[in-house]
Amino acid sequence: MNIRIICIGDELLSGDTVNTNLAFIGEELANHGLNVAAETCVPDDMDAIHDAIRQSDGADVLIFIGGLGPTTDDLTRAAVASYLGFQIRVDESLKQHIISYLGERRRNMADAYLDIQSQVIDTAELLPNNNGTAPGQLIRRGNALWALLPGPPREIKPMFINFLLPKILEKCDSIVETLTVRVCALPESIVESKARHAIEGISGLHFAICIKKDCIMIRLSKPADSNPQALDLAKQRLQKEFGHYLLPDECLTTAHYLGILLKDRHLMMATAESCTGGGIAAAMTDTAGSSEWIVGGVVTYANEWKMNVLGVHEETLQRHGAVSEATVHQMLDGLQMRFDVQAGVAVSGIAGPGGGTPEKPVGTVVIGAFAPHWRCVKTFHFSGLRDTVRQRTVNAAINLLITGLLETNH
Repeated sequence: MNIRIICIGDELLSGDTVNTNLAFIGEELANHGLNVAAETCVPDDMDAIHDAIRQSDGADVLIFIGGLGPTTDDLTRAAVASYLGFQIRVDESLKQHIISYLGERRRNMADAYLDIQSQVIDTAELLPNNNGTAPGQLIRRGNALWALLPGPPREIKPMFINFLLPKILEKCDSIVETLTVRVCALPESIVESKARHAIEGISGLHFAICIKKDCIMIRLSKPADSNPQALDLAKQRLQKEFGHYLLPDECLTTAHYLGILLKDRHLMMATAESCTGGGIAAAMTDTAGSSEWIVGGVVTYANEWKMNVLGVHEETLQRHGAVSEATVHQMLDGLQMRFDVQAGVAVSGIAGPGGGTPEKPVGTVVIGAFAPHWRCVKTFHFSGLRDTVRQRTVNAAINLLITGLLETNH
């Protein structure tokens, strides 16, 4: 199936807004064995939108994202209508729905803006928006589907999953079955080698692998009418190959998996962070119910805080520096003794762009973790800009503690 996406908005091209919607839709389609053939991003300009439509005309499914707001630069409805030669009108029932949704906020929206938001293309089917004012609009053009979706992620995600995706799947000539698994705490090259070895001899599988957030994602797919036991057999083999390094199905991140491991072992953890500025604690508390495995964290950015909050010795800092294994060992000591936790992580590093030396260049990070009867402190050298170094440090710290828990319990 030829699926194409046109993303609309000046803010996407200026870098003011990161286009997460494309990644979301791409992943959701991939989970059903479908792929985006092409994506185009254009500004809020009628001619630019028309050019993008001409390039994508002929697609089985054409998805427009953004440009459905109430202002005069929200041009998607008008651009699609004029390209197709359709009329556009104010839908009074939609208008009343928007007024009801806005409630007291209606007083802040001028009538002209309300009319723009209530415009519907003739022949379009409305896709309900329970999280905003702009509904989606679905146009059937011969055998093709054209869908206009709002830009805000909290609006587009439920609309796509609940209303548009089922209509796309109805058009599929053949059904593709998929299996997605995630592996933590192992390099991508090792994961690929072990995964390919695990599924060797299972016919009809398409194999794909990539780094996804803080773990390695493996996706297998096959036509539904071929080798019906293939995916079940593949999952059994992958489970045997990776053991507890394979995340449970309900875990999309290693932070969530770490939380489950801690909960299963009745352990509470804390974090002591310098260069990550609280990023590890944020990741660990991102999942609902995280109070069952984390009590809190401290950001000891300055040396004075490392000494006063965690008890790092001044002599250690002077002799070895803040970014040293000796310092991180004492940060772990402070977590364990002062906050009475059974597990924890500590990090200190040089995220850049400044602060590096020939002995400790930018990207040098020391990560430590402890659990009952286990402790490990290691020096890492991460490449990339500041944000990349910080994120890789967060991921490595979480994976290090996972490794310690698995090594000491299995």
